[in-house]
Parts: sequence; structure tokens; C-alpha cells
Amino acid sequence: MSKKGVVVVIGLAVVDQKYRSLLQNNPSDAMAGYELTGEERQAIAGMDFRPLEKLADTLNHRLREWFVGWASR
Repeated sequence: MSKKGVVVVIGLAVVDQKYRSLLQNNPSDAMAGYELTGEERQAIAGMDFRPLEKLADTLNHRLREWFVGWASR
């Protein structure tokens, strides 16, 4: 399992609405370039995005910026 890949993809889905939309509508393109197993890709593509949207509504701007910076390393 590629823990960072899973964390980055799900985290980006929380902090970036455009990425979350891409992940919902075209998961293959959204997950391209991330080190994920086939099982991880299936699990992420099939998840319920409503809880992520609720979480996204609670995050402040600074936390979003921090995560994007961390994920890009």
C-alpha cells in the first residue's frame, strides 16, 4: 500500500473542490501519476464523497494551503 498516495489523493479531494469534482467524474485521470495499487484506486473511486464535502466546508484557508504544500513534496 502506498500510504502517501492515498493520503494525498483523499486530502486533495478535501481541500480542492475542482480536484474533488475530477476525482468523482473521472477518477482515472484524477489519480494518474499517484503511486496507488489497483485496490486503492478502486476504493477511492467508489467512495462516498459527501463526507469529504462536509469536511471541506470546515477547513480554513491556511490549513488548505499547508496541505497543498505538504502534498507537493
